[in-house]
Amino acid sequence: MRKINTIYAAIICVFSLFFFADHVSAADDDNNLGYTVTLVQPNTQIDPNKSYFYVKTTPGEAQTLEVRIKSTRKENVQIKIYGTNAITGDGGTIEYSDDKSYYDSTLKEPVTSMLKFPTPEITVGNYEEKTVKIQLTPSKEKYDGVKMGAIVFALDQGEKAKSGVSTEFSYRVGLITSQSGDEFNNAQTLNMISAKASIKRGKKMVLANLQNPEPKVLENLSIVGTMTKKGTDEVVKRKSVENYSMAPNSSFDFEMDWGIANLPSGTYTLKLDASNDYQEWQLSKEFTITNQQAKKMNEESAFKIITPTWIKITTIVLIIVVGVIMLLILVRRKKWAKQWKKIRIAKRKKQGSQKKKRKKINRKAGE
Repeated sequence: MRKINTIYAAIICVFSLFFFADHVSAADDDNNLGYTVTLVQPNTQIDPNKSYFYVKTTPGEAQTLEVRIKSTRKENVQIKIYGTNAITGDGGTIEYSDDKSYYDSTLKEPVTSMLKFPTPEITVGNYEEKTVKIQLTPSKEKYDGVKMGAIVFALDQGEKAKSGVSTEFSYRVGLITSQSGDEFNNAQTLNMISAKASIKRGKKMVLANLQNPEPKVLENLSIVGTMTKKGTDEVVKRKSVENYSMAPNSSFDFEMDWGIANLPSGTYTLKLDASNDYQEWQLSKEFTITNQQAKKMNEESAFKIITPTWIKITTIVLIIVVGVIMLLILVRRKKWAKQWKKIRIAKRKKQGSQKKKRKKINRKAGE
């Protein structure tokens, strides 16, 4: 029993070490970046109630956008200024990036192609205020809908940024351009470009690539994804989401995460029932997961159950110890049973002899 108690104590200690391991926590950084950004609404602003640039453009005609940057500390702060385009993130949110690999094939002449920054870097300090001018020049060709992006005012962290270990702190000012001034959030087209199984962010997933080919925002989108075995109604996986939004001329992966379970091979049908305030869509694609592909993904996935060797050894030892204890208890129980049986037999014999003696005494007394 002492050995068992020692093993249990060791296990508890190990788990305690994991649970109470030192956590490195950085103190909250000063939220004050050292500057504030305020846009100056141009006379081409379509909606003056918007807190971002929503401007009307004329083909080939340049205009100047102004932004005021004000220092909020005595020390100098260096700021980088650049443009980004609107994309759709994997979580169904509108995000911004200057990485062209995220751009959809339907995005022609993105808003960043219209922007020029005469002063791409600026330094402010000692509570001063400076005005930054940005040139916006659309092409001579007309475009439908809107162009969407953002102007970024990022804190230049110098050597930290070069080392690759820094986090970018920045202000973003939204920018939407339009030639017509019509509504920009009423897109009515949704396409499923492809369906496939793949590893993404180290996870096994089934991905449906969805596309908004219109130069307008597709918002308030509800999606129910159902994956079934081909030719059957057997539901293998199901996922539903609400309040997704898609940037103009963008695409993203609707993700069905497989978790720690093994991804099965076979041919499947992925159906998506989507809807918003304007439209409903029923989309469907067939795809195949080969045995080789499933095996490779299951092996390569970072999200799977891996039992450490020490846990396996400890489990085996505990099973052996418990088995030995149970065997000892059974042997001892049989031994005790035999002893009790002998005691009961001896007691009965003794009681029988005492009865015989009493009978003899009673007979003699009767004579």
